[in-house]
Amino acid sequence: MKIRAVLFDLDGTLLDRRATFRRHLERQLARHPGMFRPEPGSRYIRRLLELDENGSLDRAVFYDRAEAEFGLSPGSAATLVEDFERFFPEECIPLPNVHETVDVLRGLGLKLGLITNGRGLIQRRKLRGLDLETSFDSVVISEEIGCRKPDPRIFSHALAELDEPAHAAVYVGDNPEPDVLGAKGAGLYSIWRRDDFWTEPDGADHVIDDLAEVRTWVRRQGRRGGPT
Repeated sequence: MKIRAVLFDLDGTLLDRRATFRRHLERQLARHPGMFRPEPGSRYIRRLLELDENGSLDRAVFYDRAEAEFGLSPGSAATLVEDFERFFPEECIPLPNVHETVDVLRGLGLKLGLITNGRGLIQRRKLRGLDLETSFDSVVISEEIGCRKPDPRIFSHALAELDEPAHAAVYVGDNPEPDVLGAKGAGLYSIWRRDDFWTEPDGADHVIDDLAEVRTWVRRQGRRGGPT
């Protein structure tokens, strides 16, 4: 069966998470100039990017660690979390070829979905920040349905909204366990967007370096009559 639906992860797949977070940290330090000691901002940003663990930490935990490591005044972490929630979604930077890829896939008549772990309000604001708010036929966010990738139920929920079976859908993501293994476990085909932060997973049906390659893969499956 040929591919009829393409679903995407958000952070690290459509959103350039590291570039966005670096921009956010630079602006956050500028918004709170008295919070950190008078040292070069690049030192703080470099270490904060290390502490961030590619966005895998809860933001409260991340800023608690920053407060402790840099000896910030008590309550600084809470202030920085509030700042993050207020400004980060509007500082989003897309990865290359995001909008072009979505437009081409839509032009091919494919259904489009998005599955992301995270908080509903924040993730939907990120979509607005990326100008992707109306780009998907289904947007499924873990907080809103009570389960997270790699749980197969979150993939099944999105497929039900798209009214497509798993074997007619492919999922594109950067994180090996929730994205590649999660999609495969739910019966979807999987495309891994290469990210040097992660070790390349076993079992991905295809590996890409640029989102534009998704279009080529989908077109190729159409000519073949479906993935093999």
